[in-house]
Amino acid sequence: MNWNKPVPVKGVVAKKPVIRKTMVQVAVNGSKAPASAQAPARQRDPNRFQLSQTTRRPAPTKRPSTAHARALEAVRGVKRKSATADVNQFSDEEDDSSDVGTTDSEASHKRPKSSVSSVDSLAGPRRKLVSEEAFRVSPEPLDLIHGADATSTSKYRPPFEDDDFSTVELQYPSRHRERFELKMPKRDDYEPMTDIQVTIESIVTFYFPDDLSGEYLHDDKAFHARITRAFIRHSVPEMIEIVEEFNALLKTLVEDGTVQAELRQHRSLALQWVKRILDQVYARTVSPRAEKLNNYKIGSSNVYGELMPRFVSDIFRETKLNHEQVFVDLGSGVGNVVLQAALQVGCESWGIEMQDLPCEMAAMQAAEFRARTQLWGLQTGEVHLLEGDMTKHPKVPALLQRADVILVNNQAFQPDLNDKLLNYMFLDLKPGARVVSLKPFVPIGHKMAARNVNSVVNQFVQKPLEYFSQCVSWSEQGNGTWYVATKDLGPLNRFKKQMRLE
Repeated sequence: MNWNKPVPVKGVVAKKPVIRKTMVQVAVNGSKAPASAQAPARQRDPNRFQLSQTTRRPAPTKRPSTAHARALEAVRGVKRKSATADVNQFSDEEDDSSDVGTTDSEASHKRPKSSVSSVDSLAGPRRKLVSEEAFRVSPEPLDLIHGADATSTSKYRPPFEDDDFSTVELQYPSRHRERFELKMPKRDDYEPMTDIQVTIESIVTFYFPDDLSGEYLHDDKAFHARITRAFIRHSVPEMIEIVEEFNALLKTLVEDGTVQAELRQHRSLALQWVKRILDQVYARTVSPRAEKLNNYKIGSSNVYGELMPRFVSDIFRETKLNHEQVFVDLGSGVGNVVLQAALQVGCESWGIEMQDLPCEMAAMQAAEFRARTQLWGLQTGEVHLLEGDMTKHPKVPALLQRADVILVNNQAFQPDLNDKLLNYMFLDLKPGARVVSLKPFVPIGHKMAARNVNSVVNQFVQKPLEYFSQCVSWSEQGNGTWYVATKDLGPLNRFKKQMRLE
């Protein structure tokens, strides 16, 4: 309330308030006001509209997590320092064509680049590929099934309608040679002259230095093309001359250490390289009696089937199997996968089979494998083949406790055998062990619940992957799914804590 406001008098009209105006002089056109009335002038920065020159630390560039993203980054023109090779790539195999519809003679002439494979870890010890024993000056003779031994039957005849045949020796990238008869099969069977041609090409590709490899894989000096021309001309003497020229060249490279030095630069074996050796082993041991493998009881768990090398290589890649681990093949048949794991990965490789004939052939393959890998100058992993029932053999339980990757070709297994494997044999697998199968051990759509918390199935995390009919040898088998079940107790323990079952 305003106590100083005058009290209005009745009958008297109050005057309106008066607004007083004061004129103030302001300096215009450079005129100056008196010093006492003027504020100090503010200095203007001539660079006030320029960007700051303050140096800032650039934000760290996030490295793409996958090889695909890094490839896109390079295409888009983003420059960065070269990174260490991704250890989860099977680089030597990526350029290799599928097994479908190809033969050794149709293999690519392009030399695959050798780099880090997923079976080799940069953090761990590097796998040793060179067999020092194979390069000794006076090595022990090999117990080898020569190509000439495989053709010394009535199934072969002299070539090109000749009355007689010739014999030639082929030098290998070691101190050893193999003997061949230049014959031709009467039916669709092992062909020694094709074996010589493809073997020479493989040696030039993987054991020669880059300059010599390019020289003898292409142009006029290419051994493969020259042997083909000699074959077209039906000229056996010309073919022998080419083989002897190759022998002299390779022997010089072995004696001066060039082959050994080139082999030490490899960290892994390309699939084409692996297949050449395994095909030679198979042709000399299993092929002559392969038809007998089909004599099995229909509807039993002893149905015979083989997994193709490309598919097996995919299994090794997906499970990240390396040369310091243990591989087990339950139902190993003639031992193809066991030998491939020892050769391609270099790991300790085990197999068990109960049928007599496959076991016999597997033993023959293992013996030839040991000799032939020495012939090629290669060091491999240990090979162990067991005979008997996998569910009753005394060595299997302790072996499975050590295993890192277990392969079960259970496409034809009966349900009771699959149940026995899961509920008894896989119970003591170590955490992180991986089980590869063609039929799932974890039922599709299985969910963990309080009523099934004690089931062995809950100890595994399963991943389905697609395979094709060319991956297995059953003619009636179409496209399907294969499974990798990894023993992982994490989800089970989290479920128990959530349900307060511990």
